[in-house]
Formats: sequence, C-alpha cells, structure tokens
Amino acid sequence: MFTKSSHSITMSDIDFLEHSIEQGLPNDFISHYLKNNGGVPNKTYFYVEKDDGYVEVSFFLPIRFDTTELSNMTIERSYSNLTSKGIPKNYLPFALDWGGNYFSIDLETNNIVLLLMDLGPFTDDAVKYLTRGFSNFIDNLEEGEEEEEGEEGEEEEEGRGRR
Repeated sequence: MFTKSSHSITMSDIDFLEHSIEQGLPNDFISHYLKNNGGVPNKTYFYVEKDDGYVEVSFFLPIRFDTTELSNMTIERSYSNLTSKGIPKNYLPFALDWGGNYFSIDLETNNIVLLLMDLGPFTDDAVKYLTRGFSNFIDNLEEGEEEEEGEEGEEEEEGRGRR
C-alpha cells in the first residue's frame, strides 16, 4: 500500500515516458505505476543479502505529476538530471533513499540497483545490485522493526522528562 501518491496516470503517460527515454518499460513496472503513481510505501525496508543489511526507501518518484509531498520530483526530471551527470541511460530512477541515492531499474537487464550518488564521478562502484525485477523488489519490501521504533520513542520520552 502507498500513501501520498501523485495524480493517476494512463497508458498515454507511460507511452510518453517511454518515448522520452527512448526505451520500453517492464510490464510489472507499468502495472504498478498505473495503480500507484509514486508515493510512500507502508513497507520501506529491502534486505540486501550481500551486505546482510537493509536499505530504506524514502519515497517512490511519480511519473509526470509532481507534488510537494514528494519533493516536487518526477521520474522524468530525475532521469534527465542523472543522465546529464553521466549516469548511463539504461538506469531509470524510480525511488530515493533518505541519503539522496536513487533506486533504479536497469532497463537492459531488469536488475534493480541503488545508484550511490555520493561517491564522486559515476563508476561501476556506484551501482549496488539489489535484486532482479521490479515486482521482486516491491514484493520483498519489509516493515521496520517494532522494537527500534519503541526504543526511539522511549528515548524521546526520556528527553522530554529532562527539560
């Protein structure tokens, strides 16, 4: 489930995006975006087996229609920004983490990767493989640990008591 999604899109919006980037989009990606045009997922964590750790999605970028709730960003503008910085055109950004890194689909391989934006000029080291296929990525998003949230809440409570 997603909250804060942008305006609904149609196949003509998908066609326009495909024409703009001069590449086709995977069917599972299209199906998802016709239902949820960007937004904040209720499950935000993705387990990266190679690192034995998690990456967290901040929000999914919308197609065509920006909103202030999603930082006035769109897939089209993000793609244009990335390619102007030398990121290969086969990486289509669809979401961001909290550090400004882009979750992207490699349109040549259908791999989902995280583009690490704070490593300087783009190299292969800036591409962190996550999984194969958009649906696999979505289906394997997880909720955060309840204990962590509770511990943070306790610290906030203690902090309020000291003032």
